[in-house]
Amino acid sequence: MNKKQRLVIGSSIIIALLVYLAFSQGITANQFQVSEAVAAKDQMKDKIMYVNGSMLPGSDWDPVTHILKFKLTDGISTIDVIFKGDKPNIPPLNENESNIQAVVTGQFNGSAFEAYKMLTKCPSKYEADIKDIKK
Repeated sequence: MNKKQRLVIGSSIIIALLVYLAFSQGITANQFQVSEAVAAKDQMKDKIMYVNGSMLPGSDWDPVTHILKFKLTDGISTIDVIFKGDKPNIPPLNENESNIQAVVTGQFNGSAFEAYKMLTKCPSKYEADIKDIKK
């Protein structure tokens, strides 16, 4: 391989990495904590957002419509979340608990956040609690 070929290959790799980095920054640019999402909801109208926070006790699951309603907080602000999809693997929360971290994907519709995707952080740590509840 001559010097010119190595230069072309090296330059191609660098350009590909730069394009990848620029693309990945665009994806993560819409990740917010709850209070940041509330502050940015007017600017993010009709755009998909990823919102991170802690679930508060009092969720409402409807098995017929597959809708989960709950509140998400970061300790500063709280939002109502309406999630449509399969029920996440989470235990019922006690009154004083808000330790289930969740990331919801969707957008604001008025004051509520409508999510079409929901991830709970480390759901495996809740599996033992769920098995105990089912007994």
